[in-house]
Amino acid sequence: MKDLKNAGKFYAHYLKPYWIEFLITTILVGISTWAIVVAPTYMGRAIEELATYVQQWMNPATRAQATFTTFNHTLAIFVLLYIIDATSILISSLLLSKISGYSTGTMRVGLFRKMQRMKVNYFDSHSDGDILSRFTSDLDNIFNAMNQALIEIFLSGAQFIGIIWMMFTQNATLAWITMASTPVAIGLSAFVMHQASVSVDRQQDDIGRLNGYINEQITGQKMLITNGLQQESVAGFQPYNAAVRKSNLRGQIWSGILNPLLMGLSLLNTAIVIFAGSWLALNGSLSQGAALALVVVFVNYA
Repeated sequence: MKDLKNAGKFYAHYLKPYWIEFLITTILVGISTWAIVVAPTYMGRAIEELATYVQQWMNPATRAQATFTTFNHTLAIFVLLYIIDATSILISSLLLSKISGYSTGTMRVGLFRKMQRMKVNYFDSHSDGDILSRFTSDLDNIFNAMNQALIEIFLSGAQFIGIIWMMFTQNATLAWITMASTPVAIGLSAFVMHQASVSVDRQQDDIGRLNGYINEQITGQKMLITNGLQQESVAGFQPYNAAVRKSNLRGQIWSGILNPLLMGLSLLNTAIVIFAGSWLALNGSLSQGAALALVVVFVNYA
């Protein structure tokens, strides 16, 4: 918990100057969420209006009344909502990419300045490779995580709230059915993410030790060659390399297993939602268009 608190202070310090960009991004994500939640409703209306048009056109008595005007209007709104969604996501992604790039650059400068203030015993107790990894792999990981995860955090959080609100306002029964597997998904995610975090931390430590050994060998390369110690150097390299390989494999396994697990749960939940929505439509609780719109929204949650 203490590490999490310190990490929060660290990121808050470097991200605070970009509060305007975060505010704009929040507004854009809200607009995107509104569009993506409302759009299926218009899709359902468009399907109902198209079905009405076909019925009127097939009946000679009402064929003269058949018109595409209402359908075209609803379809135009539906398309416009998705354009708004795509535009909002594009602009917010660009803003968050800017934040990631500039903030990690500032972090790198701050880290270098702090290194200049460190005492000699710090450098005696840490290998060169470990120190170098702070500037390379650690900051690269921070940049990649921020660049890829920030927009996902914003979008997923906003859409989660928006879709839940939409589900319960439209049909509470189907909403509870959809959310039945949520506790299982949260539990699995927490367990896998913990294991992945432990593996990644171990991997970073092993990489730091490997970099330190490589740096030491490069520094003394001339002495190794003149004394014929190349084979001993290679033999000393093997344990460090093996440790990195093992920790990297473990990290990749735990990082890669989460998506298939959640995908399987999502597919199962999708099947349940489609079945429940179809049952409600066939029993007359919902119109077919409304049922289709709700199923689309609920599947987005699943």
